[in-house]
Amino acid sequence: MNFLATSIESLGAKVVGWFTVAYGMFAFLVQASLLVLHPSTWNLATFDVVIKQVYFTAVQILHVFLAYALVISWLIITIILSTARDFGLTEFASEMTIRTLVLELLPFLTALFIALRSGSAINTEVALMQVNNELDSLAHCKVPPMQFEFLPRLIGGVISVVALSLLAGLLALLIGYLAIYGTNLAGFEPYTRTIAKILDFQILAGLVVKCALFGLAVTLIPVTAGLETPKKLFMVPVSVLRGMMRVFLAIVAIEVVSLALKYI
Repeated sequence: MNFLATSIESLGAKVVGWFTVAYGMFAFLVQASLLVLHPSTWNLATFDVVIKQVYFTAVQILHVFLAYALVISWLIITIILSTARDFGLTEFASEMTIRTLVLELLPFLTALFIALRSGSAINTEVALMQVNNELDSLAHCKVPPMQFEFLPRLIGGVISVVALSLLAGLLALLIGYLAIYGTNLAGFEPYTRTIAKILDFQILAGLVVKCALFGLAVTLIPVTAGLETPKKLFMVPVSVLRGMMRVFLAIVAIEVVSLALKYI
């Protein structure tokens, strides 16, 4: 009986904890959204910080990311083509490439790439600022942390994930054409017709929304996890680990929901 009561109490505490975390992230997102809509937010200083965040998150790693996307795309396209030839489905290879790689795999891997590089760094930085009372100092100096520290990271993350995912998709389309048709221009018309058939407005809008949610997940969750850090230095690694686990689960959940809405 004691074991059952303890288990129920433990489960209840975990559920309450999950709801508390979810409510904290929702409240933070609402606050950030209201700040975005406020005209006074968009001054030169805010624009400068947002541009710097986009540069550090996307532009600075562009060459590494393109190499990463190139290798992944080439491997997956090679596997798809080999499998299609084995089953006599070569004519469907381009469609499988677009649906598998451009719409699903590359945006997911892009979000993971940004999460590992920038999400963990954001979580660590915010946690250290929380522990060292830097956020309180900024507020005391009338420098709003939300406007100049957190909001630019959210916007920069969304822009970066959307832009890099679309860029990786274009690269995959180019590699797919070269792998299927080579340098023969005769395949340009059927290939572009297949692209136009699959990537209609609704699918493209869904892709952009999914990538934007990925970008929000890899920045919003690390920021809120960093703000939850107790003011003890040894808790910073725990905060980063907790935040990155939440990011991974959020990315997987977004992808699963996207697949369910699209194919079920």
